Amino acid sequence: MDVFSLIIGFIIGVILVGLAIEIGSKKSTPAGSASKKAKSWSISEISNPKIMAEYLSDVELPKNSKVIVNTYKNKEMLAGLDVKEHKGIKGNFIVGDDRALILSGPIRKDEIAFWTVEKEIIEKLNQEFDEMWAEGEKIDFDKNQYTRPFPGKVN
Repeated sequence: MDVFSLIIGFIIGVILVGLAIEIGSKKSTPAGSASKKAKSWSISEISNPKIMAEYLSDVELPKNSKVIVNTYKNKEMLAGLDVKEHKGIKGNFIVGDDRALILSGPIRKDEIAFWTVEKEIIEKLNQEFDEMWAEGEKIDFDKNQYTRPFPGKVN
């Protein structure tokens, strides 16, 4: 009986080791990426947009947008929005409640960008926006000057 138990135990052990190896060698499916390249995008896809722009070209801005900008193409498009100016801005992004759009260049139509829903990145962008917003100065829309040239070739 001891030999029989030994053989049964050995066979069960081999089967369990084989199953463990099989399960361990299966590749797990990676979680979906929280970021992706955007070929075309719209600010209206972002709820409560906060726009930080080193340079802001002619784009359609939702009326509930908060904008902090260094340089802009057309001051008239900012009229009626909550807008501040800050000369220290380096970079362009639009952040909302649950997602952000990070642009590779000026905020203009069809600029290469990346969407992200990573909470850590969204929190950092919101923090950066809030810091710049606190330091920014309200733009005066009573002046007659409505355009400011961008130091470089941008349309």
